[in-house]
Amino acid sequence: MVKALEGIKVVEVSTIAAGPMAGRLLADWGADVIHVEHPVTGDPWRTWITKPDGSPLDEEVNYHHWENSNRNKRSIALNIAQDRGRGILGKLIERSDVFITNRRPYELKKFKLDYETLSLVNRRLIYGSVTGFGKFGPDSNAPGHDTVAFWARSGFMNLLQQYGGPPPSMGYRTIAAGDNFTGLALACGILLALFVRERTGLGQEVDVSLLHTGIFALVPVAMALSKIDKDFGSLAEYERINCREREHAPPFSISYETKDGRWLQFSLAPPDPYMLGLFKAIGRQDLLLDPKFGTPEARAQNKLELFRILEDVFRTKTLAQWKSLLNEAGLIWSPIQNLQEVIEDPQAKANGVFATFDHPSLGQLQVVSNPIKLSKTPATMRIPAPEFAQHTEEVLMELGYTWEEIRQFKQEGIIP
Repeated sequence: MVKALEGIKVVEVSTIAAGPMAGRLLADWGADVIHVEHPVTGDPWRTWITKPDGSPLDEEVNYHHWENSNRNKRSIALNIAQDRGRGILGKLIERSDVFITNRRPYELKKFKLDYETLSLVNRRLIYGSVTGFGKFGPDSNAPGHDTVAFWARSGFMNLLQQYGGPPPSMGYRTIAAGDNFTGLALACGILLALFVRERTGLGQEVDVSLLHTGIFALVPVAMALSKIDKDFGSLAEYERINCREREHAPPFSISYETKDGRWLQFSLAPPDPYMLGLFKAIGRQDLLLDPKFGTPEARAQNKLELFRILEDVFRTKTLAQWKSLLNEAGLIWSPIQNLQEVIEDPQAKANGVFATFDHPSLGQLQVVSNPIKLSKTPATMRIPAPEFAQHTEEVLMELGYTWEEIRQFKQEGIIP
């Protein structure tokens, strides 16, 4: 099978987790991605996630985290703090099409891995960089994971916060969700840069940040904030409205609890085309005849009463009972699924969201497939995520180093 990026070589000096996700996507499409790790500690993503008591996760569970960001890659362990280690890395970069990093700007300057330096080594190089807060400005060198840069600083968490209550803690509710989205953006930029290089022969830098992609996800809200004083009177008033309690939100765009303690989410926007179907599905056609709910203006004035009615109605049936009624009515809604239901979702299965991979030591694993589908050059899963330093000697020999030189590198601590 022809692979979309067959022949493209990628060097990756990055860890947890946006940079590695971009590399994994390219690897899925056939690129030869070499993941560079520290020769002593390795990539912390291998062991960083633990059980609540601090003990290691089961091997298969922990491997899924590592596998998700690093399948289809090769691993080389290299000490780039030493000149000879940087020399090996430079030799790799000379022969590569793409370089991916999520090191901070000052670190890249320190190790001579900034774009200005590497572009002199390889003028055709596509340089993919991801930072927490962007390359410029007072916080360009600040450390940033997705929880602080993508979720907190972008305003995302604030939008999920109820007025007067604490924000949801992304630290324990998500694992690299913002990283995955940002990694997808970086992979998209790299592919565009490769396309431009085919036309012009020139490489370039691709720059993304967790903060920018987080704000990009909220662009309608961000645009509204430019005239916040005009629209809302003050920032405090905007936050009061934006972080309001459930019952103060539009009753057709929120979630409702069912008889069995489950929740369903509506998105009936605009609501008018759906009123007949909704009221019929819940057995309350009489609401259409009630002047308090017969028009958009009336429903807006009496939305708290309507909210209470709907809240009581949905508690009369289980989620399973509501599913058929709401689907028959053609409403825009979804059950709020738990993780087990997501894994077993027939719609996700029908669209190839999940795939089976035969791992050489862990056996058959179910993994999430590449979300971008190509009809003629699809993504594939060829090899598992690498063991620590698994391909170090192999890659060095491809660069022309001899076994004697490799033994010398080991003695000098450049490779493990």
